[in-house]
Amino acid sequence: MVYRRFPRLRVLTALAATALLASCTMMEKQQDKSTEQLLAAAGFAIRPADTPEKLASLQAMKQEKLVRRTAPNGTLKFTYADATVCRCIYVGDEAAFERYQRLAVEKQIAIADQEAALDEQMDSPWAYGWWAEPY
Repeated sequence: MVYRRFPRLRVLTALAATALLASCTMMEKQQDKSTEQLLAAAGFAIRPADTPEKLASLQAMKQEKLVRRTAPNGTLKFTYADATVCRCIYVGDEAAFERYQRLAVEKQIAIADQEAALDEQMDSPWAYGWWAEPY
């Protein structure tokens, strides 16, 4: 009903929804890129899906999730499939997985430290303006 009286509202609502979805997609892509950087830094091997058969196999795997697998020779492997961005799979052993976990924790700590520093800046007396005064 409101949309009939205000056609611009419908357009603005659609634009806002599109922008929100695009923002979420960008955040997911950034998260994937960050994970892949950590995997590479931890020593995971990057294997490209450079044939149609490999790409089909890659697409059938669970995407953008670290998965524990047992190799045919009985060794434990960890894989991370990315069929959309890099069209590759990251493969690591237990040592690489442990390094990845350490790096991920270190990154979380660094982010928490940055957030705490920003909070501290906001808590300083000069950060408050007229809005901080009591009512």
